[in-house]
Amino acid sequence: MFRPKHHWQPAEQQRHAVAGTLPTGRRHRDGESVDAFCERTVSTAGHTELDWLWPTCPDCLRAAERLNGIPS
Repeated sequence: MFRPKHHWQPAEQQRHAVAGTLPTGRRHRDGESVDAFCERTVSTAGHTELDWLWPTCPDCLRAAERLNGIPS
């Protein structure tokens, strides 16, 4: 079974990939700084359904694909 080595987090108007997985029920605090795969430190956003509709950061997507052995 495929298990990603990262999780996705809404931050700064995009969905960013962040290293590691979050246990079920855990989430980042609003405004918490996280290091994203795009090599930026971003401030996390709220946890509304609309936040998850933001576009995916293209640099994070490419890095997540490489990390997980997914050809782009």
